[in-house]
Amino acid sequence: MRLRREIYSLYFKRIELQGFKSFADPVTIDLNDGITCIVGPNGSGKSNISDALRWVLGEQSPKSLRGGKMDDVIFAGTATRKPKGMAEVSLVIDNSLGILPLEYNEVQVTRRMYRSGESEYLINGNQCRLRDIKELFMDTGIGVDGYSIIGQGKIQEIVSTKPENRREIFEEAAGVVLYKSRKAEAERKLASASDNLERVKDIIAEIEGRIGTLKDESEKASEYIVLRDRYKYVGVNIIIHNIDGLIRTVENSRNELIEMENQLRAIDERSENIELKIEEIRDKSSMLDQAYEEANAELLEKIEELNTITSRGQVNEEKIQGIERELTRLESVIEETKNKLEAENNNFAELEANEKSYRAEKGQALAALQKAEADFNESKRKLEAINSEIENSKDDIISLSNKNITRKADISTLENYVTTLNDRKEKLSEEYSGKDETDAENARQLIQLEEQYREVENKQNVAASQLNEIIANIRSLEDQTSNNAKQIEDLSNKYNRTLARKNTIEEMESNYEGYNNAVRLLMKQHTRGIIGTVSDLIKVPTGYEVATETALGAAMQNIICDDDASAKSAVRWLKDNKAGRATFLPLSSIRYNKQYPEREIENAPGYLGVASEIVKAEDKYHSILEYLLGRVIFTSNMDDAVRISKMTSKGYRIVTTDGEVINSSGAITGGKFKNKSANILERKNEIKELSEAALKHREQITALREEITAANVKIAELKESRGKVYDELQQIEVDKGVIASELERIKKLTDDAGSHKDLYASELDTLNGDIERATDMVTKHRAEIADAEAEITRLNNHIEELMGEAEKYDNRVNKLREITLENKLQLSEQDARILGLNELIERVRDTITDLENELEEAAEAYEELKEKHHMLTSSDAESSEKILQLTEFKQNLEERIKELGVSINDNKAAYEEAIKDQKKLAHELNELQDAKYKLEVKSAKSETLLDTQKDKLWDEFEVSFAEAQDIRDDDFGITAGNKEAKEIKLRIAELGDVNISSIEEYKSVSKRYEFMTAQENDISTAMKELRSIITNMERNIRDKFKENFDKVVINFEHSFRELFGGGHAELRLEDESDPLSSGIEIIAQPPGKKLKNINLMSGGEKTLTAIALMFAVIKAKPTPFCILDEVEAALDEANIERFSSYLKRFEDVQFALITHHKATMEHADVLYGVTMPEQGISRVLSLKFEDGFDPSEYSNE
Repeated sequence: MRLRREIYSLYFKRIELQGFKSFADPVTIDLNDGITCIVGPNGSGKSNISDALRWVLGEQSPKSLRGGKMDDVIFAGTATRKPKGMAEVSLVIDNSLGILPLEYNEVQVTRRMYRSGESEYLINGNQCRLRDIKELFMDTGIGVDGYSIIGQGKIQEIVSTKPENRREIFEEAAGVVLYKSRKAEAERKLASASDNLERVKDIIAEIEGRIGTLKDESEKASEYIVLRDRYKYVGVNIIIHNIDGLIRTVENSRNELIEMENQLRAIDERSENIELKIEEIRDKSSMLDQAYEEANAELLEKIEELNTITSRGQVNEEKIQGIERELTRLESVIEETKNKLEAENNNFAELEANEKSYRAEKGQALAALQKAEADFNESKRKLEAINSEIENSKDDIISLSNKNITRKADISTLENYVTTLNDRKEKLSEEYSGKDETDAENARQLIQLEEQYREVENKQNVAASQLNEIIANIRSLEDQTSNNAKQIEDLSNKYNRTLARKNTIEEMESNYEGYNNAVRLLMKQHTRGIIGTVSDLIKVPTGYEVATETALGAAMQNIICDDDASAKSAVRWLKDNKAGRATFLPLSSIRYNKQYPEREIENAPGYLGVASEIVKAEDKYHSILEYLLGRVIFTSNMDDAVRISKMTSKGYRIVTTDGEVINSSGAITGGKFKNKSANILERKNEIKELSEAALKHREQITALREEITAANVKIAELKESRGKVYDELQQIEVDKGVIASELERIKKLTDDAGSHKDLYASELDTLNGDIERATDMVTKHRAEIADAEAEITRLNNHIEELMGEAEKYDNRVNKLREITLENKLQLSEQDARILGLNELIERVRDTITDLENELEEAAEAYEELKEKHHMLTSSDAESSEKILQLTEFKQNLEERIKELGVSINDNKAAYEEAIKDQKKLAHELNELQDAKYKLEVKSAKSETLLDTQKDKLWDEFEVSFAEAQDIRDDDFGITAGNKEAKEIKLRIAELGDVNISSIEEYKSVSKRYEFMTAQENDISTAMKELRSIITNMERNIRDKFKENFDKVVINFEHSFRELFGGGHAELRLEDESDPLSSGIEIIAQPPGKKLKNINLMSGGEKTLTAIALMFAVIKAKPTPFCILDEVEAALDEANIERFSSYLKRFEDVQFALITHHKATMEHADVLYGVTMPEQGISRVLSLKFEDGFDPSEYSNE
C-alpha cells in the first residue's frame, strides 16, 4: 500500500452516511491512499456511495441521483424497518496544509435533509449556504460539475454529447469556474449600474426638462425688472404730456359751443317760411298726377292689345328657323355617333378574342403548376419518410449498443457471482458445524432481547411523535414567517409607492402648483391678514371634488382675507413685485342673498342639493360659501342636470358630479382634466387618503415584523429541541438496530436449532439452482449480444442505402421547388394580363352603351322637332283691320298725355326749387348740430380722458398727478417715447407670465442638476471599470483555458497511446477564434485504423477514449479525489489491465472505484464489499490486502 505524501493538496479521510437511501444504519467509509474498490452484486447499493458524495457536495437534481424527487434520498423503510425521518452525509477532509480557505486542520462538510423538506448545510458543525460549499471547492475539480465524480453513464455522455457541452470538464480543470462566477457577478453589477444610470438619466432628463424652462423664466424675470423700471419713466412722462394736451382741448371746446348756439336760432326762423311754400306746391302736384295716371293707363291697355296681335306672327317665324337649325345639327350628331359605335364594337370583339387567348395560356400554366406541386409534395414526403427512417435506425443502433454494454456488464457480474457461489458451496459445511452447543444459550438470550426490544421500541415511538410534532410546528411557523415576509414585501412596495405619490402631491401642494403665479407667490409670503385660498378652507365630501372644483372654477384660487385693508395691502405687494393679479374675498365685506330652489326641484330625480349646503367650512366662512356656491345645484348626471335646468327660473348653475355644467343661459360645458394632480380638490383629498393608507401600511408592516421576530425566536427554540430529540432518536435507532440485529440472529439460530441437516440440504439446493440460473442467463446474454451486433450491422448497411436514396430525393425536391416557383411567376403574370384586359373590356362595353343611348335620344329629339315644324307652318295670318283701329285711338291718347306732362314739369320745377332751398337750410342746420354734438362729445371725452389719464398714473404706476411732476422730463420727446413704450409693452407681452421667484428656484435646480450629473459620471466611470474587469476576466479565462487545454491535448495524446497500445488522438476547438464558447471535438485513431470522429467508433473504443481523456484532464490538473462508478464496464480483460495499471501512476490522487471486474479489484489497495443481508438495507465490509484477504471472495458481497 502506498503512503500519502506531504505534497498532497487535499486528502479525503472518510465519508459518513446515515439514513441515506439503502444505508439505513450509520456507516463510515475510510478513504485511504491509492485505489479503493467498492464491490458487490447488482442492487446491493454500491452506487449509493457515489450518489452520497455527489449529494453532500451540493447536487440539486434528483434525476442525477437516480430519483424522482429529492426526498427519495431518505431511507424509505422496508417490510421490517420503518422509514427514516432524515438523511445525513458528512465528508471529512484533511486540511492540515491550509489549502481550503478555512482555519481548520480538518474540515467536515455535512448535508442533512428532513422528510418535511428542510435542508441544512454545515461546515464543521456551523450552518452555511449551498453557495459557501460550492465556492469552497470551486476550481479544485471537486464538485457535482467537476471531473472528480464520474458516475454511471458519464463516460458515455462525455463521448456522445455535443462538442459544446464538453466544456464543463475542461473549464473545471482550467480553474476558470471561479473567474466565470466572478465575471457573472460583475455582469450583474454592470446590469444593476446600468439600471441606476437609467434612473439617474431619467431624473436628469426630468431636471433638464425643468431647468431649461427655469433658466428662460429666470432670464425673463431679470429682463422684466429692467423693462418695468424703464417703462415707469416713459409711461409717466407720456401720461403727463397727454394730460397737458387734454386740459387745453377742454377750454377751447367750451368757447366754440357758445358761438354755435347763436347760429342755430337764426336758421330755425328761415326754415319755417320755406315750409309754407312747399305745402302749396304739393296740393297742385297731386291733381296733375291723378289726371296723367288715368290717361297713361288707358294708353297702355290699347298698346298691349295691339302688340299681342302684331307679335304673334313674328314669334312663329323665329321658332321655325330655330327648329330647322336644330334638325340639321341632330342629323350630324346621329351620323357621328353611328361611326363611333361601329368602331367601339370592332374594338370590343378584338379584346374578347385576346381575353380568351390569355385564359387558355393561364390554364396551361396552372396545369403545369399543379403537376409540379404534386411532384414536389410527393418527393418531399418520401424524403421526410427516408430521413425519419434513418433517424429511427440510428436510435435503434444506439439502443442496441447500450443494451450490449449492460449485458456484458451483467455477464461479468454473473460469472463472478457463479465463482462466489461455488466458493460458498465449499465452505457451507463448515458454517453449520458445532451449533448444538449454543442452542440452549440462544434460547435464554432470545427472551432477554425480546424484552429489551419492546422497551426500545416504546421509547422510539415517543421520541418520533415528539419529533413530528416539533417539525410540524417549525413548518407552520416558517410558513407563517414566509407569508408574513411576502406580505411585508408587498406592503413595503405599496407603502413606498404611496409615500412617493404623497410626497409628490404634497410638494405640488406646498408649491401651490396648479395655482396662478400671483396666488402662489402671495401664499408663500404669509402676508398679514391673508387667511388662505378657498380651496384650503373648504371641506368637500368624497365624490363631490370634481363638481365643486368645476363649480368654483377660478374662484378656487380666490384668497380669503380679514378685511379690505388686508386685500389692498396684498394688491399693493403684487403690483410692487409685478407678480400678477389675484381676487380677494374680505370676510368683513362679502355679502350674499340667500336663495332657495323651487320645491319641485328638491324632489326631482338626481337632485343632490345646493352646493353651499353640501360643501362645508368653518362657520366664519359661511358667507364665502354662500357667495360662491349659493346659486349652484349639484346633480347626479347630465340627463338629470338638463331636466332640472328647465325647471328653475332663479338663475341657478347646474353642475354634475362628473363636472358637466349647465349655465343659467342654457350653455353646456364639459370635459376632463388631463391628469388627476391638476384637480386641486382631488389632490387635497388624495393627500389625506394617501396619508391614511401609508399609516395603515406602516402599522401592518410593524405588526408583521413583530410576528416574524416572535416566530423566529420560537423556531430557534424548536430547532434546538428538534436537534436534541433527533439525537435521542438516532441513539434509540442505533440501540434498536443493534438489539434487532442480535435478536434476529438469535431467533434465527433458535429456529434453526435441530434442523442443521435440512437447512444444509436446502441451502445447497438453493446454491445449485442459483449457479444454474446464472449460467443460463450468461448464455442468454451472449446470444442476445450476438443478435444485437448482427442487427447493428444490418442497420448500418440500411442507413447507407437510405442516405443514398435521400440524396437523390433531395436533389429532385430542390429542382421541383425551382420549377414550381417559375410556374407561379408565370401564372401571376397571366393573371395580371387578364385582369388588365377585363378592365379594358368593361370600359369599352360602357362606352358602347353610352353611344347607343346617345343615338336613341338624338333620333327621338329629331322626330319631335319635325312635328313642331309642321304645325307652325300651317297656321293662318291674323286680321289687319283691328290693328288700324287701335293705332288711331293710341295717337289721340298720346297727345293728351303730352299736354299734362308739360304742366306737371312746370309744377315740379317750382317744387324742386323750394325743396332745394329747404335742403340747403337743413344741411346747414345738420352740419351745425353735428359740429356742436361732436364738440360736446369731444369735450366730454377730453374730460373723461383727463380723469382716465390721472387714474392711469395711479393704476399703472401708483403715482398721483402731483407726485408725477417729480418724474416729469421737460425735454421728453413724445414721439420717441410712444415708440419706446410700445416696444417695451410688446417685449413684456412677449415675455408672458413672469415668475420673479424663478431666479432663486433656477439656482436651486441648477445645483441639483450638477449633483445628478456628477452621479451620472460616477456611475458611468464605475460601469467603465466593470467592463474593464469583465474584459480582464475574459482574458484571464481565455488564457487559463487555452493554457490548460494545450496541456490536456498533449496528455490526451500520451494517455490514448498508452491505453490503446499505439494510435493517435487529438482534441480540437471548433472555433479557434472563440475559445470562450467554442465546442470541443474528439478525433481518435486506434492502432491500425483510420482517423475518425469519436461518434463513429465502437462502444469499447469510445469508453477507452473517454477514459484516456479523463486521465489527461486529471494529469493536467490533479484532483485530490476521484470516484469512478463502473466506468470500465464495457472494456475487455486486456483493456481493464491497462486501465488499472494506468491508475497506479496517479500517486497524488485518491481513487474510489465501483466495479464488477476482478481484474480491477486485484489492483486495489483497499476493498469494500457492499452487501444487502436484509432486504433493502445495505451493509459495508472493509478488507485490506495486507491483511491477507482474497478479493475474489468478497467481490459480490
